Amino acid sequence: MLKRPQIVFLNRSYWPDIEATGQLLTDLSVDLARQLDIHVVCGQPNFPEPDRSFIRSGIEVRRNVTIHRLSHRTYQKNSRNPFGRVMSMISFYRAACRYLRQANLSADVIVSQTDPFLLPLAGAQHARRTGARHCVYLQDIYPDVAEAIGKLRMPLLGRSIRRQLRQAYQSADKIIVLGRCMRQRLTGRRWAIDPQKIAILPNWADCSHLEPIEPYDNHFRLRHRVHDRFVVMHSGNMGLTQRLEVLIRAAAEPEWPTRAKLLLVGDGASRDRLIAFADQLGLTEDRIEFMPYQRRENLAESLSAADVHVVSMHEQIAGCLCPSKLYGILSVGRPVIAIADQATDLSRLVAEKNLGWCVRPGQSKQIARTVAQAEAESTRLFALPHIEKSRQQAARNIALTEYDRPVIAERFSCLLHDMVQQSTKIHPAHATPMAPILPVGPTANSDIALLP
Repeated sequence: MLKRPQIVFLNRSYWPDIEATGQLLTDLSVDLARQLDIHVVCGQPNFPEPDRSFIRSGIEVRRNVTIHRLSHRTYQKNSRNPFGRVMSMISFYRAACRYLRQANLSADVIVSQTDPFLLPLAGAQHARRTGARHCVYLQDIYPDVAEAIGKLRMPLLGRSIRRQLRQAYQSADKIIVLGRCMRQRLTGRRWAIDPQKIAILPNWADCSHLEPIEPYDNHFRLRHRVHDRFVVMHSGNMGLTQRLEVLIRAAAEPEWPTRAKLLLVGDGASRDRLIAFADQLGLTEDRIEFMPYQRRENLAESLSAADVHVVSMHEQIAGCLCPSKLYGILSVGRPVIAIADQATDLSRLVAEKNLGWCVRPGQSKQIARTVAQAEAESTRLFALPHIEKSRQQAARNIALTEYDRPVIAERFSCLLHDMVQQSTKIHPAHATPMAPILPVGPTANSDIALLP
């Protein structure tokens, strides 16, 4: 009996990491493992689920997925050390390069993700060495993101990184992006990638676990004493690409409704700075509150606790990424305030499907006015529960039909099977068996230079 096609994913974040990219890859891998032999080469989690035991370095099989976890230098995302993330990124990239070279990990398709963004270089190299197909799966586009938010101010380095990544993208058999705006960026003059290589596959929500919970039955609202407040929520990563300081400034504007309370749920590199900024503005817990990441089993409850959600994007990163948090919000049927450029898929979807309000980035007063508008709308619909229920169901139907986990997993599976069928590689049944994991340290050398 022939073995199933073997697929190898490369990404630092994976179970038990509760970061979004790790959770998404975990879900996808488990679903694909029903038809394919899935391997994940990953690293150390930044935010592991509490009380979860896992092998820190080595191979383990969980839910039919073979996990190859590597040792590498780690850092705290909210650390004040500006070089921590860079060192961790390079350390995992080098560990992955060395592991792929020495472990003789055979595959029909190598799928390189972007945590860190250097991984397509490692994937391209391994695909050439083994004859595998190579798929680049972009959750974000670097160095464009770093340049847009002012974290990469060395043009020569940016051009060098882009040149090497562009070579990896051009040599890839397929490139997956999350939305139309990302495809437009890659096919534009700066990247000039062949549009025939690019497929759009958005991220998803697990609608079977994310169902609406009514406010009167929501323990999150009761537990945090916001049952009588108009809850404005941002749930997820607190990094530089969201510009959450503008949202916090909006909460200090006179136009911000008295009954509205801003909840910032999650963690990230900017969290401490944002807390200090809120203190500087004199915002008390009556107006704003920071909360940690919620356990996955409590996510339906926390997302449903919001009267309106905020999805915010830096004004310069249109086409660099597509926030996946939108799909969970739709799954629980809540309206959205999209703070983003109108050319983004986020703003387009919210406007086209009448899912909430769109605001241009950087406009704190306009954000406050929009929150006031959302509160007035909520008060009006309180007396018209049938209309409120209809709008909630309409949002959830979009999630179910277009962004539910089984829908996207099936599309991803079809794409991988097509790549396998096109491959001229020897079937995995005749490939060299996989060698045991080798010790990998942060000092492992890379064969690909990153500097000009």
